[in-house]
Amino acid sequence: MKQSLTTLLPAHLSAVLLGLALAGAAVAAPPGGIGTQPQPPQPAGTWQAKVKYLSPHTAPDGRRLIWKYADIVASTQEYCDSQLQSWYSSGNTVVVEYCHFVPIGG
Repeated sequence: MKQSLTTLLPAHLSAVLLGLALAGAAVAAPPGGIGTQPQPPQPAGTWQAKVKYLSPHTAPDGRRLIWKYADIVASTQEYCDSQLQSWYSSGNTVVVEYCHFVPIGG
């Protein structure tokens, strides 16, 4: 009896998949990770920025006060940048200080 391609293909495919699974287990990372070098400790601190934004209102003496400042403090540079972008995209905002790292005690 001649075997058709539909009966040979599943058997061949399962053998290939079993071989790949066994090969993957043989080259998997060892327990404890791949020998990475220890990184130097990162300084403790925060990312900070400052914006000036337009906020018109009338003071008790009748003067128009229009500018206010907002300080941005974040734990990561990405979070600081996203807050800065949020302020800037709201309009009527000027960046006074861009995101910069301020170490503790520095």
